[in-house]
Amino acid sequence: MNDDKNRFDFFSSRLTFIEVTTDQLMNIDLWHYLSVFESHVYGVFMQYNRIKEDLKFPDPENLRRVPGPQAGLDIYYYTLTWDKLKKILEKINNLINRLTKSPESIPKSFTSEYRNWRRRIEHLFSEFDAKIRNEYEHPSLESYSVGNIKMWDNILIDYSGNITAHAGKDWFSIIKKEHCLRVQQLRTDLFDLFIKHFSEKLLTQELIKARRYIEDNIDSLSKELTDLKEKKNWEDFNKLLHQLTMYDVYFSKESIPLPHKVKNKIYSVLWPND
Repeated sequence: MNDDKNRFDFFSSRLTFIEVTTDQLMNIDLWHYLSVFESHVYGVFMQYNRIKEDLKFPDPENLRRVPGPQAGLDIYYYTLTWDKLKKILEKINNLINRLTKSPESIPKSFTSEYRNWRRRIEHLFSEFDAKIRNEYEHPSLESYSVGNIKMWDNILIDYSGNITAHAGKDWFSIIKKEHCLRVQQLRTDLFDLFIKHFSEKLLTQELIKARRYIEDNIDSLSKELTDLKEKKNWEDFNKLLHQLTMYDVYFSKESIPLPHKVKNKIYSVLWPND
């Protein structure tokens, strides 16, 4: 039932009413920066999935040249999106530095945890060479050589699904599923830092685990509801249904909604198909 690979939830709305400082303009700026950061994490996610669609092979284990321009264009935008993420992070870092230097007391634990988080994402960003981005933006249109053969714009996929695309000269853009997953996790961890230190809300990670439990057990939960209904055990039926519907409402309120398939299995017990 769990289809996380095709799902992207926007968590920045969970931060909307969190006050990090009494300076409301700084709070607004911070929320805006984090929201834009998240939208570009979504850009990485979206482009990665587009590239996978572009590169559908009957036999993905065979290295082969990909015909058509679409994959190259999507890889180009994918590369630029990572570069934009770096620049947005600089804005976030500058604002956090201003906050830590302000007269207000920012918890030292937050500052320490944020530094650790920043090291993790900077390590990820170090895997992306700015020269490749520059080559895309200011193309040399130069080839690379394999023996005596000149090559341009080749796109290859390896045994693990990693993609290598020629950008120009001897520079190649690398597209990895691992990068896409890591930046999504880093986005969640960053937002949970603010939730943990400046709110009473449950952490996003905790809500995701609770949602996953319901997703993974929805068949047994819906069967339990059906059995209770058939036995006319309305007390236990209403109790379980209330729990599930409250989870549904709360998850949706916190921008972590249950998938439609899961919701349908819950509510189809009330309104079964004829």
